[in-house]
Amino acid sequence: MDYRERIIKAYREQAASRGVSKVTMDDLVAATGISKRTIYRYFRSKEEIINAVLDDLIAGIALKIQAVFGSADKPLDKIINMLGELTRNIRVIEPQFLYDLQKYYPHLWEKIERFRSQRIQQVFEALLAGGEQNFLRQVHPKIFTTALLASIRSVVNPVFIVENQLILEEAIQSLFSIFLYGIVEAEHQQELKS
Repeated sequence: MDYRERIIKAYREQAASRGVSKVTMDDLVAATGISKRTIYRYFRSKEEIINAVLDDLIAGIALKIQAVFGSADKPLDKIINMLGELTRNIRVIEPQFLYDLQKYYPHLWEKIERFRSQRIQQVFEALLAGGEQNFLRQVHPKIFTTALLASIRSVVNPVFIVENQLILEEAIQSLFSIFLYGIVEAEHQQELKS
């Protein structure tokens, strides 16, 4: 692992548990054993490190979701596998990380918003457009994805999570459960319970 990767990994680990605002360059020096001077050779600022962490995180999640989504045949399996992958990746991120990102680096938070909007829109529009083997109710793809994205922005939101003392993973699972039962045909809803 080269210096750049070590710095990104260390920052990600520190920020995931403590929040973006609490990680200092001295913390990175202690965690990596790399001097400040060398860190600044790879990254001009803390913000640049955070941006690299986000790029790394987003790329990893996108790859995993694509692999999971492409490997399943049934629409339910696609949805469940995608949600499972999302929650596995989010489980390691504390709400404080997201809260700090939204508060102190809103332009970087917007990067997360764009990614999550694009991914969710692509996945659900593909599922809904095909009718997926009569498994899903006929709903307008654009209305469904817009409603889902608005709900995600409201519920899977650092401020909402922190203020309501929720666990990020629980909030995601509850929200998707509400939407899935709303779009799955009645005769297939039993499959969701297993």
